[in-house]
Amino acid sequence: MVNYRAFSAKLVTSGSADLIDRAWGVLPVSGVTGTITLEGNTTISLAHLTAGEPFPCYVKSIAVTNGGSVYVLA
Repeated sequence: MVNYRAFSAKLVTSGSADLIDRAWGVLPVSGVTGTITLEGNTTISLAHLTAGEPFPCYVKSIAVTNGGSVYVLA
């Protein structure tokens, strides 16, 4: 287990999209779907991430499409 330290956490809820500044990871909540766009324009589906576990990545933008929410860690 790794200890992660977040100085800021922003909650992104269903039906919203947001551009993120200085984010280093996400923490999905159960039942979340949508996509994360990473630096370099690669996308990851939120449905493939484990709920309740931080996923370290350099987030460029995030869109939550159907149910659930995700914390963006900075």
